[in-house]
Amino acid sequence: MAATETTPPEAVPDHESEIQVTGQAVNNIQANTVSVKYATTGDVQANTVHISQAGANQVEAETVDLRQAGAQTVRGGTVNVRQGGVVQVRADTLSMVQGGLVFAESEKSDLTASTVGAILAGGEVTLDQSVAKAILTRGDVTMDQSGTGLLLARNVQTGNNSGVVIMLAGRVEGNVNSVFGPAAGAAFGIAFAAMFALILWLRRRLS
Repeated sequence: MAATETTPPEAVPDHESEIQVTGQAVNNIQANTVSVKYATTGDVQANTVHISQAGANQVEAETVDLRQAGAQTVRGGTVNVRQGGVVQVRADTLSMVQGGLVFAESEKSDLTASTVGAILAGGEVTLDQSVAKAILTRGDVTMDQSGTGLLLARNVQTGNNSGVVIMLAGRVEGNVNSVFGPAAGAAFGIAFAAMFALILWLRRRLS
């Protein structure tokens, strides 16, 4: 008898249900509430998603919690990551503790002991003992024991031991070590154009 190839099961779509996946591989999940632990999943669509010690491809939900977990792409209203890694996040509010992220597009971001490639934000960004290669926001940035390569913000408030390579801000409060400040307009313009083009290229590649 010829051997047949088996594929991971696909959860039955039910937006009024709660689905819990533990210790197995599932292709796609659609439900009101989804909990994944010790497992791998494909795409997840729900109102609330909890992923712990597991991995997912694409997650889309109003509320997403990742605990010691990883995901390729996360889209949500509120995204919380603790000791996890994500390639791309698009959220209204992003909170990350001891995590890693390549690119984030959010209205508000709060990072603690985390490492980020680039943040494109519409509002407030807070870094506590964190590092970001680039932060571009129309709002304010608060930094404490943190560093970034490129910082563009309306206002910047810094605590202790914070550093920025290139910064352009309407107002700066606190002590910050900046290689190029607002006075270095020409140098900043060239570097900003190059970095912004890189961020747009990265955004298109991840979309």
